[in-house]
Amino acid sequence: MMYEIVLKVKPLNTEDTIGKAVSKMEELRIDGWPVFSKEYEGMVYLRDIVARDLDANAKVKNFVKDVPHLTETEGGENFKNYSVLPFFAGNSFSGIIPAIDFLKTLNPEIDLNKICEKTEIISGDETIGVARNLLLEKEVLLVSEKDKITHAVDCFSLGKIIKTKRDRILAPDKQEEKEIRVIDFVRDFVEIESEIKNEELFKLIKENGFVVYKNKIITPKTIFRNLNKREKETKIELVGFDLEEGIYTDIIYKNLKNFAKKVQKILKPIEIKFHLKKLRKTGKTLYKIDGRVIVGGKVLEARITGYGLHDLVQEVIDKLERQVRKIKH
Repeated sequence: MMYEIVLKVKPLNTEDTIGKAVSKMEELRIDGWPVFSKEYEGMVYLRDIVARDLDANAKVKNFVKDVPHLTETEGGENFKNYSVLPFFAGNSFSGIIPAIDFLKTLNPEIDLNKICEKTEIISGDETIGVARNLLLEKEVLLVSEKDKITHAVDCFSLGKIIKTKRDRILAPDKQEEKEIRVIDFVRDFVEIESEIKNEELFKLIKENGFVVYKNKIITPKTIFRNLNKREKETKIELVGFDLEEGIYTDIIYKNLKNFAKKVQKILKPIEIKFHLKKLRKTGKTLYKIDGRVIVGGKVLEARITGYGLHDLVQEVIDKLERQVRKIKH
């Protein structure tokens, strides 16, 4: 369940400095962090920071970004563009979910040759300014010395400049950046040479942020961008299921997802959709649930109205499942 991978973190305040933000991100190796004032404001990402400003005293509020929210039923496709996203239960902020943790729940079929992507290869003698510009588009840069790839540089590498400035060890201003070489802020990388199990691959990425394969990079975002059709087929559309967190909520979502997986194995449907509506919100809640499965030119439907959401969901599932079995046989 999505709730199991939500990471509870202490949010930044809009008046905090980016020096503090970088330290928090580096501590957990997470390159995005939630920002609050009196309420949730958005996310701040390390890439936006290092690309725009190396002044450790700059305010976080200048880097806050409004990004898509994850919920129990939707949002995973946005990991193609973000390595960590906020999770909302109902309308309330609950925590953050790193892309690599979300990937583990999918257990996708992975072909290393399809999920790796080319990146820029630069000389260690290039300046930090060059690396900053390239990292606006690239997640990781590979660094060569004497025509051999020896290191890498990513946003955490450049974050060291802000961190050391905050610690008053190094205080580069914009003019001094021209004199700072990439080689002084590179990092080692993990290289894989053959197919490995998902568990090991995800572990390496979680620990290092990325891995290198055939001089190409693999990150959570490259994986999401290149997942095969199987993952797209597993999506179930749930409308009106903004339920409060709790044990019965977990069971409801689990039953719906299990039903979707079962149907997909049998029929390869075009659509699986459930629509929940509260007909009466005062007193004992009266619910209406519509379920629909579209398979080729056929539409399987089930509707039910009543009390007790957990039992109603199971009844709709049972009705649809009987229709699915009839088509199969």
